[in-house]
Amino acid sequence: MDLQLQELENEKLFKQKIDLQQQIDELKEKAILLEKHDRKYNILIYGIDDSNPEENVYATTRKLFSEKLLRDAPKANSMPLANAHRVPTHGKGPKPILVRFVNFGDKQLVMFKAHNLKGSTILLLDDLPVSMKEERFLLSHNVFTIRKRDKVQTRIRAKGAHMTLETRKNNTENWSLWN
Repeated sequence: MDLQLQELENEKLFKQKIDLQQQIDELKEKAILLEKHDRKYNILIYGIDDSNPEENVYATTRKLFSEKLLRDAPKANSMPLANAHRVPTHGKGPKPILVRFVNFGDKQLVMFKAHNLKGSTILLLDDLPVSMKEERFLLSHNVFTIRKRDKVQTRIRAKGAHMTLETRKNNTENWSLWN
């Protein structure tokens, strides 16, 4: 009888453990989604020289927007920015610039014009929670190999609280999840 009670108790505890783990996972996902929402007005700009200790990050950002991205100085200079600063990193190379836009439409326009940077060392990325940045980083290591091996176009996108890798053969096809 005691053995049966012990087994029932163990089974009950095991089910509670599974339920609690599911609740923890759901809360983690909700926290990531909240952080993602909080960062939706932000972009990270990689590859801009940071050797000048007297640098004005706002001026550097505006120069990039007017000369290389938008190619429209009045529009670039009229975009209100909430904040712009260098982000400390552990790695080599120039520190990225984190820019927070006041208007989401301005951020979208800048990201849309990022194709004007093709061939340069400058890269624009959406600012994401750390866990999603790590996923994006891991996926990015596979992208070049997949492009060359399978002769496909690739893109990495945020879906909910996770990143996905999508491929297509050419511009006429729809994007599909990479397996």
